[in-house]
Amino acid sequence: MISIDYIENKLLSQLKKRNIAEKAAVLIPIFQDETNQLHLLFQVRSPHLKWQPNDICFPGGRMEEIDSSPIQTALRETHEELGIEATSIKILGQLTPFLSKMGLKIYPIIGYLSNLNMKLNHAEVAEVFSVPIDWFIANPPTKSHMKIAFKPSDDFPFDLVPYRSKKWQQHSQHEVYFYHYQHYTIWGLTAQIVQSFINIVRQ
Repeated sequence: MISIDYIENKLLSQLKKRNIAEKAAVLIPIFQDETNQLHLLFQVRSPHLKWQPNDICFPGGRMEEIDSSPIQTALRETHEELGIEATSIKILGQLTPFLSKMGLKIYPIIGYLSNLNMKLNHAEVAEVFSVPIDWFIANPPTKSHMKIAFKPSDDFPFDLVPYRSKKWQQHSQHEVYFYHYQHYTIWGLTAQIVQSFINIVRQ
């Protein structure tokens, strides 16, 4: 027979799992070039990845049990993907977390790279490139919109819920940003994070 203690223990263990599973972090890497101009470093995801191949993003990923904080997640993922040691990264701060459409709470961590000694993990990263921060300040993003809707499957039991419409139903709509730099297009959540960061430094 199920007891209250049993239910409580199950809920506590589930809460702990969800607390980790629903968190992620990315590093916004800043470096200074030979002309003392500040750049943001981006990576292009490998075309062989099943999830978002060829997309442009910052290094990062889901939080794991070994990570003591989102900062540790960002540093670990940056080392795994770009080969940059944590000792070469000075943490400057972090932005307000973003909530992705997949339900992940993403913590953007800003870090200054004291050197660019990289060894790319080509299983995840195809290439890297940089964009001057001044370019983002001078070039606001293009904006569009994304609509999210529900569509019942063909086997949906409408006889059980006859009040449910068989048509597509819009759930929400949100702005999508696009930055076009050279032959690269930075868009989606990465562009949102960039815009948030630029709005702060512009002030």
